[in-house]
Amino acid sequence: MKLILTLYIGIAITSALFSQPTYIKPLADSAFLYYKNGNYKQSLHFYHQIEDSGYTSASMYYNMGNAYFRLNEIAKAILYFERAKLLNPNDQDIIHNLKYANTFVSDKINELPEPFYITWYRTFAQFFSPNTWAWIAILLFVVMLILIYINFLTTSVIIARTIKFFIIVILLVWITSIFTAYYSYRQVTAHKYAIIMTESIEIKSSPDENSTSLFVLHEGTKVYIKEIFEDWAEIKIADGNTGWIKLKYIEQI
Repeated sequence: MKLILTLYIGIAITSALFSQPTYIKPLADSAFLYYKNGNYKQSLHFYHQIEDSGYTSASMYYNMGNAYFRLNEIAKAILYFERAKLLNPNDQDIIHNLKYANTFVSDKINELPEPFYITWYRTFAQFFSPNTWAWIAILLFVVMLILIYINFLTTSVIIARTIKFFIIVILLVWITSIFTAYYSYRQVTAHKYAIIMTESIEIKSSPDENSTSLFVLHEGTKVYIKEIFEDWAEIKIADGNTGWIKLKYIEQI
């Protein structure tokens, strides 16, 4: 009973995390029509209405990235390609367009190597989108319930032992999928990364306009947000250097 209750709570949380609204079709149709006809500003007007309603999708962000790129707003294009990639990390069109947009960024930063196990888990988690991981968890939960039910009905000791073995295996995989779904969801919603949105900006040693300038970053560069203090953010770039920037000069992914 405790096992079933635990699984039920987990699946309820999983289902709640990824529910999506269904009332945006008219706006989406208008946005796509303007996009197809090359009226990118009007298309973005409708896409932003959808975004403001709380709805997100990789395809919408991908189209927004393309629209901004056509308007030569590279930082905005990168921002929305990054948002699209968070929702669908293995989409080759998104990956290609993001890489191409990044070739227009002035800052070329060498990334520090990270521990192999972090790289491995991130790659594993990005194999599916957060929604897909959630559906995997739901499917595994249903399979476990079916096996538990069959186990109660069977009178064969061998079959019962076999079913219990598979229940344990599926339970372990289910727990992994739950944690991975949550990890992927947090990557999408934590907004720990941001894009520089101004042409160039001096990064400061402390959250003070009069503090020492450490280095300069340019429009389109991706940064990691370590901390937010009032209207400042402490950021870290790919090579490990850190500093402070006004929040108004970045937009969180």
